[in-house]
Amino acid sequence: MPSTGFLKVQTLTSRAGLPVAGATVSVSVRAAGGKRELLSLQRTDESGLTETIAIPTPDLANSLSAGLAQGWTDVQVAASQPSYDGIVVRDVQIFPGITTIQELLLVPRGGMPTDLGETETITTPDQGL
Repeated sequence: MPSTGFLKVQTLTSRAGLPVAGATVSVSVRAAGGKRELLSLQRTDESGLTETIAIPTPDLANSLSAGLAQGWTDVQVAASQPSYDGIVVRDVQIFPGITTIQELLLVPRGGMPTDLGETETITTPDQGL
């Protein structure tokens, strides 16, 4: 029986750890055929936070016993804000009944009008559960 896990994202400046308001945050999951399915698209508030996102997960029993099917849902989280380089974090693990807090550290852009910025991609290693 499917369960639900939760995700809350916070965007912060990489150097000072200050909240980044107005960042666009997308959360997606890999769907059939390898395509991505968008689960949420939000802007962060003045604290750099999104609203809590409910994400379908496998049954809790899969997380409690070795040898069963994967017990979590892998999602991809991406954030962008015009004054910062973008960031993508792959394979964020969402467990049934748990709220995961994913911090995204955004790097300020150089400030030049021609600076198009970069996008950093991070892949979360498997927890081996």
